[in-house]
Amino acid sequence: MVDGRLIVIEGPDHVGRSLHVRLLANHLEARGVAVTTAGLARSPLLGENLKSQNPSLHALDSRTRSLLYATDLHDQLIHVVNPALEAGFVVLSDRYTMTPIIRERMRGGDQGWIQNLYAGIPQPDLTVVLSAGPRRLLNRILFGEELQTLNDFEAGMDLNLSPSVTTSFLAYQKTLREMFTAEAEAAGHPIIRTRYDVRDVHRSIWDVTVPVVEHMLQPLV
Repeated sequence: MVDGRLIVIEGPDHVGRSLHVRLLANHLEARGVAVTTAGLARSPLLGENLKSQNPSLHALDSRTRSLLYATDLHDQLIHVVNPALEAGFVVLSDRYTMTPIIRERMRGGDQGWIQNLYAGIPQPDLTVVLSAGPRRLLNRILFGEELQTLNDFEAGMDLNLSPSVTTSFLAYQKTLREMFTAEAEAAGHPIIRTRYDVRDVHRSIWDVTVPVVEHMLQPLV
């Protein structure tokens, strides 16, 4: 039995996952908890290639793409996640299995086959699903501090939803949000909307985190 805890923050791109992983890590460390991080496309083996937004990567068939993401996660499990859990750390994962499984479900992937790629891996002690409407996500991309353009894959252009990348993005993200919500509700995961002030969102995440790590928190002095 491991002494650590695995906490996963899920949700679509630009919903604020990475920000809230950082805030949660800082809060836990301030309370004396040892923390390390992992996440989708984070392994030294494949992470940079998966994050490169190379169109040829996302043009691969569902099984090949699923194998790449599963390999990325298993590499992190071997080298980061499992050792940290055994050492009593809290592992914060910026996405885990929900995102790659849902993405491929939208593209007609074989769900049973894809889920088997993750058979036997550590189950999260807590999964928090962050949620925001498609137009809010679009505004964050187009009018955020960093100038960004819409990525064809996260806009679902491969699904032929619309010849317009903006219209396709809104339709794709609407369906993606519905699927995240359905998955979270079925599994009993908390859903937290990120339309509110960052401090309020963090407070909501902290409130659902405390019961999982309460025995690890050092008292405030």
